[in-house]
Amino acid sequence: MKRLLIFFITIPLLVFANPKIVIKHPWVQEPPPGPSTTMAGMVIKNEGDEEDILIGAKSDVAKKVELHKTVFENGIAKMVHQKEIIIPPKGKVEFKHHGYHIMLIGLKKKLKEGDKVKITLIFKKSGEITVEAPVVKKPMMHHHHKM
Repeated sequence: MKRLLIFFITIPLLVFANPKIVIKHPWVQEPPPGPSTTMAGMVIKNEGDEEDILIGAKSDVAKKVELHKTVFENGIAKMVHQKEIIIPPKGKVEFKHHGYHIMLIGLKKKLKEGDKVKITLIFKKSGEITVEAPVVKKPMMHHHHKM
């Protein structure tokens, strides 16, 4: 009987102690003529009580997709590849210029404003979440808005 009681007590903890990932405002920047690389941004919000970790991304429009962060060293901006990005419980991470962002490298087709790009985000706990991001000339900045 004790084992059964422990089982029923732990089941609700497993159900409610999970990350709950919500993706808001995804976008892909229209690349300038020439380069076959562009960036994507969005806001990743974790409404759950447990952190999750973004460990990768993929898209059919690019040969390679990487997580990056812009860091400044001696006044020079550098993009640094990130193996993972922690999404804290009850928190959010904004992917934008001069911060975390997703690089689409080796574009397989020309992207122009108005196109839609599917990006699959890969989380350690939540698995794969696919978003459809519009291609925009100038990325949207949502850091002043409440979510």
